[in-house]
Amino acid sequence: MGKQGLFIAVASAVILLAAPGLAREPRSTSRTGTGCAKTVPLTARLVEDAAGSGLQGIETRDDLLIGTLSYLREPREAAEAASGTVLFIKGAKGWRAVLPQHEENEVGLYLASQGRKLAVITQRQIGDPGQSFTVVVTSDDFATSTCATLPFPRELNQPTWNGEYLSPHDLDLDSRGRGMLIGSASLERQEEPPRTLWFTYATRDGGRTWGAPRSITGQQDAPSGTLVPARRVEAAALIADLRAFTSGIRREERR
Repeated sequence: MGKQGLFIAVASAVILLAAPGLAREPRSTSRTGTGCAKTVPLTARLVEDAAGSGLQGIETRDDLLIGTLSYLREPREAAEAASGTVLFIKGAKGWRAVLPQHEENEVGLYLASQGRKLAVITQRQIGDPGQSFTVVVTSDDFATSTCATLPFPRELNQPTWNGEYLSPHDLDLDSRGRGMLIGSASLERQEEPPRTLWFTYATRDGGRTWGAPRSITGQQDAPSGTLVPARRVEAAALIADLRAFTSGIRREERR
């Protein structure tokens, strides 16, 4: 192929990729470090802030509480440092607090039926719902974790913004790290009958990275793997234990 033919072929490829409806769906981005699944200082004030929105336990875990830190709470410095879903985890050295993703709320929580694996799906809830999921996976109570951002499909909010977003329906991972996340979006557009779109994301590395969203014809569950949806329960005794632990920290700080 001559230079002119090569130029035409390359230019055509660029145009095809840029054309509406033909652009590739974005894949997930994987992140690690302080921005994701970070441990935040555990204080009595932090516990009470989370308790204000309601602390709950998880049916199969006697060492885990989940709550929400409001982004509107005072002092503003505290809210700007840590807001969204917070997990309180009890270990050999006592309790600690983990923020799966700052300024995002949990919209799906899945646990291993055996073992310590935990998968948290979060989404930005400030103002209009965010246009991506964050999926955090850990097998050691957040001593280590993986974190991936999954952009929502391009089919949503087209041709104009309409506040459309995905809601998670199911997530599972097998023992080899293969898994799927399935979500749906309810569409109510002018001059169109209401409808629901369904999409899947797939992973081959235990949730570290995910493929681009793929449209499916209707509701389905993720292939059976190692995870089950978490069931929240009242946990008065566990909350009391957490409060007692933070009171002990406060007494130590005053000495």
